[in-house]
Amino acid sequence: MAAYGLYTHIQSNKRRSVALLIGLFLLVYVLVYAGALVAEAFSIPDAPIDTLMRAAVYDFVKAAPFATIGAIVWILIAYKFHQAMIDMVTGAHPVTRTEEPRLYNLLENLCISRGITMPTLRIADDEALNAFATGMNDKQYSITVTRGLTEALNDQEIEAVLGHELTHIRNGDVRMMVIAMVIAGVLGFFGELVFRIFFQNMLWGGGRRSRDSERGGGGAGVAIVIAIALIALVWILSIVIRFALSRQREYLADSGSVELTKNPDAMISALRKIEGRGEIPGANSA
Repeated sequence: MAAYGLYTHIQSNKRRSVALLIGLFLLVYVLVYAGALVAEAFSIPDAPIDTLMRAAVYDFVKAAPFATIGAIVWILIAYKFHQAMIDMVTGAHPVTRTEEPRLYNLLENLCISRGITMPTLRIADDEALNAFATGMNDKQYSITVTRGLTEALNDQEIEAVLGHELTHIRNGDVRMMVIAMVIAGVLGFFGELVFRIFFQNMLWGGGRRSRDSERGGGGAGVAIVIAIALIALVWILSIVIRFALSRQREYLADSGSVELTKNPDAMISALRKIEGRGEIPGANSA
C-alpha cells in the first residue's frame, strides 16, 4: 500500500522493517549451513559434492534448534544489559535536572507537549557532536547527548536533536535497531565460528587432504568454495539490511522532530553543524 503522509510512511516503514528483521535473522541459518558444509568437507573430503551437501543439510537440521536457542539467549542478554554495554563504550552517565537544567528542561518540555514518558537523560563527556536513543521499553528508554553537542548547539538546535531522538523512540526505531544490531552480533559470532572451523582444519592438515581429494574427484574443495561464498553473501546482505533499516528511519525522525518543535530551520542548522563531527572515539556509529 502506498504511503502519502508522515504517519502512513511510519506505518509502511514498520512493516518493511519487520520483514527486513526476519530476513536478518534467517541469515543466521545460512551461516549454520555454511559451517556444516565446511565441517563435512573436512570430515569426508573424498565424497562427491552432492553427498557433502546432503550431509550438511542433515547436520543443519540437527544444529538449527541450538542456533535458534543461542540467538534468543543472545537477544535476551542484550535486552537486559545493552544500556550498560553502551555506557561502558561511550562513557555516558545519567544526569538529573540539577546537574543539567538546560538540557533536562528542553527534553521535559518536548515530552510534556506530546504526552511522552520522559526517557532517562544521559551525558557522554566527549567533544564529538552526537546524540542517540537506546532502550527496549518505557522503563529502559534513554537519550544520550555528548558534551560537545551541548556546547556547540544553541537551545533551538538542541531541541531539534532531542526531538529527533524522541521520534526514534515514538516510532519504535530504537527497539528495532537494538534487535538488528544484536542479530548482527549473532551473525558475526557464527561467521567467526565457521572461519575458526575452516582454519583449524587447515592447520591440522585438512588443506592438504582437500587438495588431494580434488585431484581424486572429491567434492571437498567445491564445498568449501560454496561455504565461503555463502558467508560472503551473508556479510553483504547483513550490511544492506542494516542500511535499509536505518536510512528511512533517519529521514522520518528528522520529519518527526520538525513536527514536534515546529522549527525546521533549527533542524537544518543542527544537521549542518553535526555533519562530519559525530564520531565518538572508541565507539563507531553502529
